[in-house]
Order: sequence, then structure tokens, then C-alpha cells
Amino acid sequence: SHDMCTCDRNFQGADCSLRTCPFGKAHVDTPRGDLDASLTIGDHNDIILAGSTLYPYGITEGFPLMSDTAGTVIANTAHDYMECSNKGLCDRINGLCECLPGYDGAACQRASCPSKANSSTPGSGQGERSNTNFKVFNANSAFHGRAAEVVQRDQCSGHGTCMTIEQLAFLDHGNTYDLWDKDVTMGCKCDHGYTGP
Repeated sequence: SHDMCTCDRNFQGADCSLRTCPFGKAHVDTPRGDLDASLTIGDHNDIILAGSTLYPYGITEGFPLMSDTAGTVIANTAHDYMECSNKGLCDRINGLCECLPGYDGAACQRASCPSKANSSTPGSGQGERSNTNFKVFNANSAFHGRAAEVVQRDQCSGHGTCMTIEQLAFLDHGNTYDLWDKDVTMGCKCDHGYTGP
């Protein structure tokens, strides 16, 4: 009790000098596996690693138990909350997510709308600090001490509006889209006279 730090909220590491980044629903979940080396995967209610700085309430080996507002247990819970939504890296100095190409938001929780600026990395914009030059892909260090808020340029080629998949479905004859990604999958509603993604 006298030789280790108990970190304040949103700080972690042996000396509490590292920041914790925002969490969002994971686009792709990460299996945690056998965390306690018991040779079995625990259930959703078997808390492992309680009291860590990243997961102060603990973490489970199995997918978390999720239920809807009526109390019905949901079997498909593979989009748990993860740091930077599992689509970015955390800059531990500033506590900001640096998103992979094609994702944006404080927790990389949104898929970027397509952009004519760089068709190989939709929505990434241009310039030295854009996702186009994401450091992992050119074998340099992941960060230069900061994660920049990437300004999305030329979304929808300047000839449309970036909308969620839920909004786009509704505009298509009032269809309803109510899956887990209704607020995070984005697409373009083209202006009159324009087509394409």
C-alpha cells in the first residue's frame, strides 16, 4: 500500500503519467482470451483484473452481458466499449486518439464519409498531420508526442452531405435501420445531379 500509485481518473501507468483515451463502441472487438491462465475462458460475470487503471471495475474474459431496456439478454455483444473504438491508437501523453485512415471522432467512433481528397483512405484529408500519413503504415514511431484532430476535407466531394446510415435509410422511403452501427457508419447523400459513393 505504500510503494505503488493509485492513479486519478483517466491516468494510468506505474507513475500515473500516462493518459487514458476516450472509449467508444468497438467497430471490431478484441478477444481477450485466458487472462488468468486458468486454461478456460470465463463467463460474462467472472470478473478478472479488478482495480486496474484502465478497467477500474474489472474486465471479463467472456463477452459482457448486455440486455435491452426490457431486460432481454442480448446474445450478440461483440461491440463492447474499447479505447479509441479499436480503430485508433492512444497518444498517452495527451490522452487523444489518433484514428486509423477512414475513421474519425474523439474516440474514432465514426467511419469517415468518402472524400475525393484521397480515395485510398476515405475522409482522411491531406497534409502532414492527416491520416494519410498515419505513422504506423510508414514504419515510423506511432506518435510525435501528439494526436492531431484531423480536419476532414472535401467530404462527399463537396457535392453532398455526410449522414449516418440511420438517416440515409430514413430518407430512402422511411426505412428503419436500428443496428449497433446506426450512429457510426457514415455515407453521402448526394446533391441533385451527382452520384457515387
